[in-house]
Amino acid sequence: MQCGVSNAANVRFCSNCGYRQEHKAIDETAHNWQLLKQAALFYGIYILVCALSSFVDYFKTVGWFLVVEIIGAGTAVLFFAYNWNDYKKVLRWPSFSWQKLAAYGAIAMASNLLIHYIANWINIVIFSRDYYYYSIFAGMPYAAYLIIFFTAITPALFEELGFRGYLLQSLLNIADTGQAIFISAFLFAIIHLSFISLFWLIPFALFLGYVRVKENTIWYGVFFHFCFNLTACLFELL
Repeated sequence: MQCGVSNAANVRFCSNCGYRQEHKAIDETAHNWQLLKQAALFYGIYILVCALSSFVDYFKTVGWFLVVEIIGAGTAVLFFAYNWNDYKKVLRWPSFSWQKLAAYGAIAMASNLLIHYIANWINIVIFSRDYYYYSIFAGMPYAAYLIIFFTAITPALFEELGFRGYLLQSLLNIADTGQAIFISAFLFAIIHLSFISLFWLIPFALFLGYVRVKENTIWYGVFFHFCFNLTACLFELL
């Protein structure tokens, strides 16, 4: 049986069991519920836009690609900015280290190198063909620069801001650290809407979540994400 709550002289008691309800606990529950609803809205917008761009042919044009990119980036910025006072701390870069930056970059490039060959093998064995992700830019002026900008730079900035800056921080306020990292990683992997890619997207996002919590900043993760995606771009371009 759920507890009802009654008020008496500014003190709340359960109307069924008589247990005293602390205001702090009530306020915290309400706050967490608000965070959860807000996070669900953020994710709902993200996955809807990703689904439209992936499965609806009408949206598979350069123009709509740009619209999707703007909506994704704008969603990340809007939700982060709405919680600015509580979340701005993850934009700081305490204890910056060139050695750490180089190490994370090297891990990212080595990881993508391994995944590149595994993914190509899977595509050929299962789908009997190789697969190119960025053919939408083929034949366009400055195609190489567009590929790098929209594949390496913007996802590294805005996906990290949205998923490790906003979403993970929200989950850390609701769940314990391990749960928050795992849930955010799983949700991040799902938005890519590729079953095959889950085998590397989940470990990828778990590592980014771990780095975000360990370093208390999103910037090492941004650099890792950039190096990982840049390596994928170079494989396709070269």
